[in-house]
Amino acid sequence: MFELKEVALIYETKKQALAALKSTDLKIEKGEEVGIFGPSGSGKSSLLFIMSTLKEPSRGEVKYEGKELTALTPSAKAELRRKEFGFVFQEHFLINHLTVRENILLPLKEKRGAKKRLEEITTALGLNQLLKRFPYELSLGQSQRVAVARALIAGPKVVFADEPTASLDNENGSRVIELLKSYCSKSGATLILVSHSSEIIGDFRRRLKVENGQVYEVGVNA
Repeated sequence: MFELKEVALIYETKKQALAALKSTDLKIEKGEEVGIFGPSGSGKSSLLFIMSTLKEPSRGEVKYEGKELTALTPSAKAELRRKEFGFVFQEHFLINHLTVRENILLPLKEKRGAKKRLEEITTALGLNQLLKRFPYELSLGQSQRVAVARALIAGPKVVFADEPTASLDNENGSRVIELLKSYCSKSGATLILVSHSSEIIGDFRRRLKVENGQVYEVGVNA
């Protein structure tokens, strides 16, 4: 699904070149569950942003389903993200003047079947009673569950999650992780999740460590 060859991200300053991500070779197959961890500033989010087309690498090849992502136009990248990728970030980025229902349905261009899909996802996430509320009426845990629902409503092939539990307590954090893993397990989607904590991704099937811009394979769970 994803294949990275000699991918690097370099920030040039007047005095020096800073490598946010050093030369990286990586393959991620369809349906894999990949946890990426490392300290703040290690380059783990840069790796996720490059794979998801949110950042352009300084050099190297990034292929998705055999297509070279760096060769796509900005509009083609945007269309790819809308159709095939789902995103969950540390901040929920909900729109305050829209209801929970409206926020969740935002990624859907085709509204046919939306009602059934909405009911399935909100039931699974325990959001049925919150659909008419606005984001400012929600707790942090509820807001992040709405963000998860929004990420999954269009049935993405790949779910990118960047520190999705950082602002949550342990109970809500664990619930968000399990919700993401459950969706990907049932749908066959690929999950790529970044965290500062190795414990959060401890039972992920595949784990990568990023330190000082270098990516290391830590291990694969059965």
